Formats: sequence, structure tokens, C-alpha cells
Amino acid sequence: MIKNVVFDVGNVFVRWSPAEVVERCFKLPRLDTRNNDKGAELFRSPIWLAINRGELTRSEAERAYRMQHGLTAEESQALFFHAMEHQTPVEGTEPLARRLKQSGLRIFGLTDNVREIVAYLKARYRFWDLFEGAVVSAEVGVLKPDQRIFSHLLTKFSLTPSETVFLDDVPGNVEGARKAGMAALVFSTSEACEAELRSIGLSF
Repeated sequence: MIKNVVFDVGNVFVRWSPAEVVERCFKLPRLDTRNNDKGAELFRSPIWLAINRGELTRSEAERAYRMQHGLTAEESQALFFHAMEHQTPVEGTEPLARRLKQSGLRIFGLTDNVREIVAYLKARYRFWDLFEGAVVSAEVGVLKPDQRIFSHLLTKFSLTPSETVFLDDVPGNVEGARKAGMAALVFSTSEACEAELRSIGLSF
């Protein structure tokens, strides 16, 4: 029986769109192939992975983007400003999580994320308060779908894998959670997620 629900954050509670960030920063329309190329260059960069593992601060990452990718000071600052500012709520997720919690289920978070972005989300939105606890990649130095981050989550909060369901918009992360012994669902919309949770036996 499922007793614990673990939520990803990006594209689950708040939108995450590298294409929108690039459009805002560099005025490249989302349908422009140059937008996709720029997004891949910046958000698949070792710099972005490093800041998500907590190996760099925002200021250190901005400096690295200037040195390694030729961004101006204004562009590197705008990159992080818009990476935070564009993250608006995904419709329906917070009410769904509240109903799950009110039904007696334990609610947790597991996110690949940057310390400064997490601080911004905590200050701007209330959904983080729903989490009994959360694991953030920048705080543990490991990214999904590495099995170590799932093991850390389960150990830290004394969760039984078979009693836990994980929700994430990335299929590879969902598969990683399943390898760790959890039930896991690919998140698309809050409505579809609710239906899938009910289909595996949750009542709320």
C-alpha cells in the first residue's frame, strides 16, 4: 500500500523551459533553431550540471559562463534571473498535493536543482511547505537518475520503497526510481497524475 508520495519540482510544481529562458535572454524565438542550439549549449553545459550538483555558486557559474561561453556580464546575470523568474506554477499540482496530504499520505520532494533557485521558489511559493522533507541535488552532490540520490531519499526519511510512489516528468528519472524499488509515474498534467494515482490504489 502506498503511504508516501515523492514529487519532482520542475515541470511538476513549476514550469521549467530552457527555450523560454533563452528567448527572454537572447531574443531568440522558441521556434528558431538557434534557440534550441543555445539552450543545449548552456543547459547541457558542464557548468549547469556542476551548479545543480552544488559544486558552484550562482556567481561562480555566471563567471564560468562568461569565460567559457562568451556571455557578457549582463547576459550571465539575465540567464539566472530568467531561469528563476519564468518558473510559474503548473496548474493543479499544489491542490493535488494538498489533497494527498490531507488524506494522510506523506509528501516529499526530490529535485535536481540549484541552491539559489530553491531559495527563490521557497520565498515565492507556498508549495514547498507541503513537503515533510525534500532532497535537492545541489545539497547532496548527485543528480537523478543516479541510484545514490534515490537511496539517499529513502534512507534520510526512512521510507519503504514499496510504499512510495515517485512523480517526475522525465521518463529516465521515473525508470531510476523504479530500479530503486519505488512505484513511479511520468507526470504530464495534474489531472492525468490524479487519475494514475487512483489507478494504483490511492484514495484521497
